[in-house]
Amino acid sequence: MMLSPSEAAAAGNTVDSRSHLAARVDLVTLKLLIAIVEERSIAKAAEREHLAPSAVSKRIADLEHAMRVPLLERHRRGVSLTPAGEALLRHSRRILRDLSQLEVEMSEFSCVSNGARGHVRAAANESALFGFFPDALGRFMRDYPNVTVELQPDTSTGAVQAVREGAVELGIYWGDQPVDGLRVMPCYVDRLVVVVPEHHPLAGQRNVRFVDLLDHSIILQEPYSSIQNLTERLAAEAGRTLRSRIRVAGFDAVCRMAQAGLGIGIVPDYFVTGRAAAMHIAEVPLDEAWANRLHKLCVRDEDDMSAATRLLVEFLCH
Repeated sequence: MMLSPSEAAAAGNTVDSRSHLAARVDLVTLKLLIAIVEERSIAKAAEREHLAPSAVSKRIADLEHAMRVPLLERHRRGVSLTPAGEALLRHSRRILRDLSQLEVEMSEFSCVSNGARGHVRAAANESALFGFFPDALGRFMRDYPNVTVELQPDTSTGAVQAVREGAVELGIYWGDQPVDGLRVMPCYVDRLVVVVPEHHPLAGQRNVRFVDLLDHSIILQEPYSSIQNLTERLAAEAGRTLRSRIRVAGFDAVCRMAQAGLGIGIVPDYFVTGRAAAMHIAEVPLDEAWANRLHKLCVRDEDDMSAATRLLVEFLCH
């Protein structure tokens, strides 16, 4: 089929544009774009990647010129992505993830390879980060010494969102999170207990119902905490409101506030068991079915997982 001169020129321009783009885009610049988004600052991204801020700015400006679209919006307090930048971010993360998987698979053909290799990025809520992950990762890394793991703390909601956005490969969460389009597997179980000052009226009880807690001042947790969302919902269902004098972030802070006599709180049992006497607080079991919490692990499509991620997922869920 013959092309008209205008069609031929348009096709030629498209080919030129694509070849120009392929020549100008490099992995370092894609990594810089991801760093800028994660740090929300060109200066902080430059520091993280050990480059001068002017060099980072020039690379992004060259990339915008090559793509013929703005990728970042500059503000006095930082930067944000344009819609084109959002699209490039998704592709950048996928390109670097695929390259990492390629490196792992190629290492399997090398005679010097000593088992699986790779880097896994994971996000977990505080319960998993401090209660489950340390021992589990210790066993995994003894079996797979060439796999490294980057573990970031988050709320359950944030961990799921990080997986959905491609910022991490796997997330561990608890509660009713929207997980449409993600693969979800059971991971581990822990138990919630009530922590109270050692001379509190509830101290020494063998167990307590949630509604009994509503007569006392409760130490609130951060607004996006799964436990906070649960307790607010249960109180509303009972036609009550939570009485509180203080809100904190983190289970350790809840225990310390209880130690100071500022109220009672709900935390996983591993945060208080073995520490109660030294902190002058008491642990009271919750007589509620929901106190036994099943934590879940979520990932994107299995085809997107690197070999190292797949190994870690299988290890954590079996």
